Amino acid sequence: MSPEDYMREVVLPTVLEFRDDRRSRRKAYLACIAVFHIKDHLKQAGEKSIEKDLRSVSGNTFELVRSVCNGTKHVSTDGSHAIAFTAGDDSDRPPAVAGKMTAGLSRVGDSHGGRSVQTPSGLRDIYVCVRELILEIKHQYPTHFSSIDMVGL
Repeated sequence: MSPEDYMREVVLPTVLEFRDDRRSRRKAYLACIAVFHIKDHLKQAGEKSIEKDLRSVSGNTFELVRSVCNGTKHVSTDGSHAIAFTAGDDSDRPPAVAGKMTAGLSRVGDSHGGRSVQTPSGLRDIYVCVRELILEIKHQYPTHFSSIDMVGL
């Protein structure tokens, strides 16, 4: 399967489902797994130093997606991960709308809510990281994803 086919058939539908249900732990975990493994399809297509390159341009974002992916698959991460993550360590963040808002958790202006992970630099939203990383992957490897439309992520 080419990187473009994997992106179109697996990654985008998975990420769009998560976009539409940002509080879903299942959809968050699956989105991280799908996005992180784009690297395997890029490697199969001949790209080299993918993790190093993505880490250098997206840093903490790449590390969060990697940690959620691996912590989900293996119950917890090992010492090679910059962000420690154990399946279930993420937290639910209610939207900031009447009747659902929770003081100290909800963010002003956030009508979706989401799932967050504690990182050394503070709480990070999983969907935001997935979105940022997928856009960076398209930017870093344009020849593989030139026909992929990312509008709406």
